[in-house]
Amino acid sequence: MSLIFALLACSPSAEDIATAIHSENPVMREDGAKIAQNYDDEVVVKALLDVIGDPSEKVRLNAIESLAELQAQDAGLALIERLQSDPSPTVQRAAADALGRIIYKDAVPALVAYAQAFPPDDRGQLVAIWAIGRIGYEGMQPEVRKAAMAFLVERRAQARDRYVLYNIAASLRFMR
Repeated sequence: MSLIFALLACSPSAEDIATAIHSENPVMREDGAKIAQNYDDEVVVKALLDVIGDPSEKVRLNAIESLAELQAQDAGLALIERLQSDPSPTVQRAAADALGRIIYKDAVPALVAYAQAFPPDDRGQLVAIWAIGRIGYEGMQPEVRKAAMAFLVERRAQARDRYVLYNIAASLRFMR
């Protein structure tokens, strides 16, 4: 039992994590961005936002995952930016997932645009379709609700892949 207390007593502070995230060493940035998900602190969230556009894809992915785990609403605009302009499709998917996980309502137009870029049966769009459903209907502006619903209904009519259809139907069930 005393070993657990010793380990807890030696855990890094939020400032230590922020310092690691800002390190010149890419491994320190990667590790700091990953460990950050255990630190619900504005210093850590700010540090994660500082590296969400890092040259290292691994740093960006770890920062996005940590921001989602922390339910960082302040990350919404930065996540939309990654969704729309990151050169890595993996980072774009992670950003779409994070926007759904933090239920960032202002992301719906960007998520719809992202999903529309895929052919109707392409499973790459599923993370955005899931995120739209997860975000749900309540609290959206009427024109955004209408556009999201129209996209899902149209995509449902176009798709033939059973898994894509299943996920569209699941999202539509949240669009009450």
